[in-house]
Amino acid sequence: MLEIEMMNDGYNYLLEKFDCKMAKQEVPFLSRCIDVVLVNQDDKVISIEFKISKWRHAIEQAVNHKLGADKAYICLPKRKISDKLSQALEKNEIGLLVFDAEREEKISVAIPAPENGHNVPIFKKLLLSNLNKI
Repeated sequence: MLEIEMMNDGYNYLLEKFDCKMAKQEVPFLSRCIDVVLVNQDDKVISIEFKISKWRHAIEQAVNHKLGADKAYICLPKRKISDKLSQALEKNEIGLLVFDAEREEKISVAIPAPENGHNVPIFKKLLLSNLNKI
C-alpha cells in the first residue's frame, strides 16, 4: 500500500466513523501540508500525519502541527510499537494511530495524544482559516 492510499482510506474511514464538524486533507500550514485535519464537536483541532515508514520524520512534522493544533497524531501501518517510537511520542507529546486495512476498524488509537496547551493562537487561527479555504 502506498502512503497516499493509506491516507485516503484513513480519511474516508474517519469521515464515516467520527462525528466531526470539519475534516480536510492536504491542509496548507507553515509552507507544508498536514495530511488530515479534523475539527471535533468541541472545536478542537486534530492533525494527523500518515507515514508508511520514517516515523521520526512524521514526529517532526507533527511537532510543527502542534503550533496550530490542539492534538497531533501520526498514523502508521499496524506494527509492534518499539520502545524508541513510544519514547519519542511521549517526549514530543504526540499520539499514535494505527492503520490496518484488513480490519473493519481501520484506524485505532494506540497512544492517545495529550491536549496541547502550547499552541499559538495566531497559528491556530491560520490553520482554521486554511481549512475554510479548501
